[in-house]
Amino acid sequence: MIRVAIIGVCGRMGSALAELILKETDLTVVGGVEAIGHPSVGTPIGNGFITTDLNSIISHCDVAIEFAIPEVTIDNARICARAKKPFITGTTGHKNLDEIKIYSKDIPILIAPNFSLGVNLLYKLVSDATKHLIDFDINIVEVHHKLKRDKPSGTAKRLSAIIKEVSGREVPIDSIRAGDIVGEHFVIFSGPGERLELIHRAASRYAFAYGAIKAIRFIVNQEPGLYQMTDVLKYYISGV
Repeated sequence: MIRVAIIGVCGRMGSALAELILKETDLTVVGGVEAIGHPSVGTPIGNGFITTDLNSIISHCDVAIEFAIPEVTIDNARICARAKKPFITGTTGHKNLDEIKIYSKDIPILIAPNFSLGVNLLYKLVSDATKHLIDFDINIVEVHHKLKRDKPSGTAKRLSAIIKEVSGREVPIDSIRAGDIVGEHFVIFSGPGERLELIHRAASRYAFAYGAIKAIRFIVNQEPGLYQMTDVLKYYISGV
């Protein structure tokens, strides 16, 4: 049984993940973390309770996963490193990941701006298209719900970074915040007389939660180091 601590457990992603974990036979939630003053603090979840301090539940878990704000990620990584517990962060909007990389010398850390399996396949498709459509213009458009904090999204930034790694080109990103849209990403390759569009649409947050469960099962079997969802996909494809 893999014991999971969820940071940001009452948020959109945290609550979706908790719901799915509680239906699995090999996973359990041993506690959650929320901000001071949150009305759910002190209430039970899974085999534990919701608290304001990761330190109070870190010894009870096998892995901690967060969907929080960038300002707390470093502290959460530090707590996990001291306790020798694997750490997964799905938080986006980070300005500097250097300190997190330092902690990955002691524990396995997985950084995933997007846990969707489809999005992580999109990364490869965009890389391949960029290699072949050398003279095409490239644009990225991302659409999310109006309460999303970061802009552009972490996924859009990763798509842009992939294109730059392959071609050296800076790609413009257009961001739209409207309604309750879960997440949509468009990468548009425009050439003479034709256009190729690579599109991913998330219909619900369960798409991300299912990917996060695969990430949890993956990371508990890894040595210290820094990992991405592409490593998770390779792990399952290889049948390890």
